[in-house]
Amino acid sequence: MKIFLGITGASGALYGLKLINELNKKRDVELHISITQDGVTNINLETDLKLNTPFEIVEKLSLNINKTFVYDVRDFAARPSSGSFKIDKYIICPASMGFVGRVSAGVSSNLLERVSDVALKENRDLVVVFREAPLNQIHLENLLKLSRAGAKIIPAAPAFYHKPNSIEDLVLFVVGKIFDIIDIEHELFQRWGAGYENGMQKM
Repeated sequence: MKIFLGITGASGALYGLKLINELNKKRDVELHISITQDGVTNINLETDLKLNTPFEIVEKLSLNINKTFVYDVRDFAARPSSGSFKIDKYIICPASMGFVGRVSAGVSSNLLERVSDVALKENRDLVVVFREAPLNQIHLENLLKLSRAGAKIIPAAPAFYHKPNSIEDLVLFVVGKIFDIIDIEHELFQRWGAGYENGMQKM
């Protein structure tokens, strides 16, 4: 499975980084990554992972170099920018409202936006994980436009029924929901109803 992952400058860099780490563990996943400059800035602000360029992500996260490809966000000649290069799943995580607005308007000002446009025009799976609050009417209308065009919209909003003990537990819940949408098996969180037998909760 070929997966494109784009990271924008929205808050929530932990989601994108954890997603990269978990996808890297999957033997049948080839990962294609592009990070905006604002995305790099937020990674540096929100985590202990300090990047000078997006290309350092491979070394800093000890990714498999044989199945990980990183592209400059300004490179419109990159392979994923064409529909003829088959990507199975496209994920933007976290996605800023600027990204959402431009893609919903059909604007491609960088590789992430172009790749998302390709996903929609080729009728392929595009998952947009937005992190913004509160949402104004423009945000809501743009998200609805993307949904109507075929994108899957996931708010970066973890649940609490699995009784998280750490920030990582909260992040893993969102990553697990993304895995559910793109049909990747996982055990990243305890599912609703786990621990119940014959209507009784196991103690």
